[in-house]
Amino acid sequence: MKKVYLHGENTRDIKEVELEATAGHGQLVEIFKREFKITEPDGDYIVFLQEDVVFEDGEEIEVKAEIIHRGHYHFHRCKKIHTSVTYNGQTESFDFKPSATGNKVLKTVLKSFKISGNDVAGLILKVNDSLILKATDHIGSFAGHHDCKLSLILAPDKVIQG
Repeated sequence: MKKVYLHGENTRDIKEVELEATAGHGQLVEIFKREFKITEPDGDYIVFLQEDVVFEDGEEIEVKAEIIHRGHYHFHRCKKIHTSVTYNGQTESFDFKPSATGNKVLKTVLKSFKISGNDVAGLILKVNDSLILKATDHIGSFAGHHDCKLSLILAPDKVIQG
């Protein structure tokens, strides 16, 4: 038996599950549907290993990780999340796999906006005024399959008013 973490589109919930060591894509998708209570999926799900390889329909997978970083699988109907990030009135566009973590997104965004050194401290990515993209969040958890898009704001964690 192997233990893995499951992540899905439009939810920050993470499910820890056990499956046979020889489980294939179909078995993993069935467990995902059961755990996330999907009765009538609209479109085919794609299995993403966190920050890495894409496993598409029909391709068998070998689950190699037990509750370690590489044991996170994300299920989504989008191959990429078209992401726009706004910082100081400037907007940049990116394409990320749904399994990309907030940490990877932030690093890519900082590099694109040429932000480094002390300027990096305290910057965060916000989905909206009250929702922060955490370092371990999968970006696909915030994007639906109908448009495969997400808009983020790069902003200071603390705003000084006065």
